[in-house]
Amino acid sequence: MKNKSSLNKYAIVLITILIVQYLLGMFTNSFVQFPQGKNEGQLWDFAWSQIPIAAHIIVGSLLLFGAIIFVIRSIRQKNKSWITASIIGGVGILISGMSGAFFISTQKDIYSYLMSIFFLVAFISYGWGLYSSLKHDKA
Repeated sequence: MKNKSSLNKYAIVLITILIVQYLLGMFTNSFVQFPQGKNEGQLWDFAWSQIPIAAHIIVGSLLLFGAIIFVIRSIRQKNKSWITASIIGGVGILISGMSGAFFISTQKDIYSYLMSIFFLVAFISYGWGLYSSLKHDKA
């Protein structure tokens, strides 16, 4: 029970950080305008010079690191439900992060859209894992 409880708590932390990441992304999308006609290096320089974008990148990197740790912990604890949820969530975070990097480099809206879709994949996956785990505990 204690091991499952620690995975549940870890999922809650990741969900909370995903919410912070979402809010940073929405702030950036709403209030930061990338310059037009710049090359990839200039776009990355601009991104790192903007506090909300830099924070979004850093939090995203921490989420990816946390997702990898979550997969490892789930596997070590042999919790099949959390293994599935953590892998799907981790892949969602990975693809979301890659989409964000492609967005900065290209400024193509499709990558911003993909970032939002795979954020939802991760969020729903961890939420489903938490729901399933808590539901199983009550049974």
